Amino acid sequence: MSEFGIPPYVDGRTGDKNLSKVVNRALLLDLLRARSGASRASLAKESGLTKVTVSSQVAELIALGIVKETGAGASDLGRKPVMLEIDGAAGYALGVSIATDRLHAVTMDAAGATVRDEDCPLPDASPESVVGAIASVVRAAKKKYRQSRFGLFGVGIAVPGAVERETGRVVRSAKLDWSDVPLKKAVARHFDGILRVGNDATLATIAERELYAPGADDFVCLLIDEGIGSGAYINGAIHYGHNGQFGEVGHMTIVHGGPRCPCGNEGCWDLYGSELALRQALGAARSGPVPDAAEAIALAGARPAWAEGSFRDFVDYLTTGVVSVVNSMAPTTLAINSAILAASPAMFEALKAAVADRAMSHVSACELRLSSLGKAAPAVGACMAAAERFFEGLVLRGGD
Repeated sequence: MSEFGIPPYVDGRTGDKNLSKVVNRALLLDLLRARSGASRASLAKESGLTKVTVSSQVAELIALGIVKETGAGASDLGRKPVMLEIDGAAGYALGVSIATDRLHAVTMDAAGATVRDEDCPLPDASPESVVGAIASVVRAAKKKYRQSRFGLFGVGIAVPGAVERETGRVVRSAKLDWSDVPLKKAVARHFDGILRVGNDATLATIAERELYAPGADDFVCLLIDEGIGSGAYINGAIHYGHNGQFGEVGHMTIVHGGPRCPCGNEGCWDLYGSELALRQALGAARSGPVPDAAEAIALAGARPAWAEGSFRDFVDYLTTGVVSVVNSMAPTTLAINSAILAASPAMFEALKAAVADRAMSHVSACELRLSSLGKAAPAVGACMAAAERFFEGLVLRGGD
């Protein structure tokens, strides 16, 4: 139904007499969420709705507590318009991404502004420890925002692994060494609001595209840290694959006969092109301890002579995988989220040049760019997923 301007989440209501109200509310909320301020007249002009319809819907949204008037706007002629915007303080979404040693938690207000960004250490990566840490973060956020109109209305969780989309069950995470973990069900015991669980790379892709490339119909994001994952928009829609398990590109073979990966495959891209693989190579190159993430980033910026071979191999292995992704997906834009590449512009430029040289000619126009969000991307995307469900609920309430 999207070709008619009808949001996909109102499927099943096509015979509902209130459908037009639902669609109108969706249009207006989308416009208000996409800009910092708008008048009733500008909303009518951009949406194509009548001024009467806009005024009626705006009055309902103000009464609901999600939209507020912010004062008079500029005008060259006549009366100055009253400006409107989403009331950020109306409610909050929490996004949590899971790593082996920490949670990264981001809180966004209803207007989409980030109000809190923090790391929370984990004692270990067992499901019990992770759920306990998430529950602690959720309790603190509920307490902090309990006075707002909608409070903490949603929680999103980004997992480095395959997640069953409908149930929020973690099918497999090689990084966390999890199999068949009912994560959503476990967290739901501590939070009864909107709860979304998804793959970290998919959620990072949502954040990157929505914030920095909203017009890109074919967009791919690679998330490179301890492993490698990907997400993709195809024809303007996020792609989940069967049962939400799209994007495990780190487990495609790039070295035939290579070592066995925890996933069960051999010669996986993760084992050669991830930042963890680079850190292990750096440790071997100096015949010493494996550097932690912070030291590896510092070394990427300094590029000491003893580490040059490790960094060159890292770029070569990345190139092999990125070329395969570009050739197979043919995106207009490919965003790469890597703290190592962000610390070394020279390495990123070398990667771009190598991909342009090796990619098939008909896809060589793909724009490669570094992530603008860094390690916060999965948590930001998790926030957005929870917020999207919240606004869908507000839209459907308009037809009641």
